[in-house]
Amino acid sequence: MTLIYLLIVFFTCLLMYQIILAFYPSSVIEGMETNDKEKEKELQYTDYPTDPIVCCKQNSGNIEFLKGQVDTMSSNSTNINKLQSDMTALQQQVSDIGTQMSQLSQNMIGTQPTDMSVANTNDLNTTDTNTDTNTDTNTDTTL
Repeated sequence: MTLIYLLIVFFTCLLMYQIILAFYPSSVIEGMETNDKEKEKELQYTDYPTDPIVCCKQNSGNIEFLKGQVDTMSSNSTNINKLQSDMTALQQQVSDIGTQMSQLSQNMIGTQPTDMSVANTNDLNTTDTNTDTNTDTNTDTTL
């Protein structure tokens, strides 16, 4: 009985914890969430100063950043090409498995249907002999 009370208390505590989290959601930040104000600051356009040296430094920084972005795009491109070739190989393997399964089922079933007329006459003959033996001994073996 105490186990039931302990379970009730445990689940009540869990429920209370979830209610507290519902009323104070800002205390927990998911890994992929960002502050929108910080993101807007990064993407806002700022005018270049009129000093040419500052403009050159800012342009060189932009060029380095863009070069890094292009390098990551090229590495992503090679990854995409590799994934595409892997998917092509997997598709071929799935097609091969389907062909093998089809051949296996064809081998198991056979290409020509079995002649059922021979099987039916054999079944009738065995049934006739069983009924003849049953009538001779006067024992009923049917269930």
